[in-house]
Amino acid sequence: MYTRIWPSVGAGSGLLYVLVFFGASLTSADVSLYIGLGGMLLFLPFLGYLWSVLHQAEGPGGWLATTALAAGIVDFTIKLGSVAPGQAAQQEPDGTPLHVALDQINSTSFIVTMLPMAVMLAATAVVILRTRALPAWLGWSAAGIAPLLLVNGMYLDAEFGPAFLLFLLWLALASGVLLRRAVRRETPAATAPTAPTAIPAH
Repeated sequence: MYTRIWPSVGAGSGLLYVLVFFGASLTSADVSLYIGLGGMLLFLPFLGYLWSVLHQAEGPGGWLATTALAAGIVDFTIKLGSVAPGQAAQQEPDGTPLHVALDQINSTSFIVTMLPMAVMLAATAVVILRTRALPAWLGWSAAGIAPLLLVNGMYLDAEFGPAFLLFLLWLALASGVLLRRAVRRETPAATAPTAPTAIPAH
């Protein structure tokens, strides 16, 4: 039973990550930080599960699934590394040189994360469209969002990342599709009715 549950945990972590991300924005700054950190951790099991699906579909010798995994880990690492300067900036008075510098590091780190996100979705799109490991519309949408992330990630002075919202939308949809498949596999197949045993004639 527990073995069957684990695929659903990995598949659903992406959707939960998106929900926690938006939920954290509705709370106070102090609470939002801790909720956001917890939400970030949910990205890792989803990333691992997505890799397993893509890797299995790609077969031996494939490297795109691993590229998507590596790009996702780079994205997570940059996000995690930006927490410290972002938190330190809140301890400084607004407008001071140190506050401005720390806040700029945090903002730039957010924009830069869209570069590995672009690589992740591009590699994922190729695997999906070549193998149909997931519905084709997920592959085409990933292929469309990847260049938008790349362009958005090049504008290091930007303060808003619209392409990131598209990434979250894709992540939620992909997680939903994977979760649905995982749940179907966990549901035991209905037992076919057995034919009545014939009574031997005497």
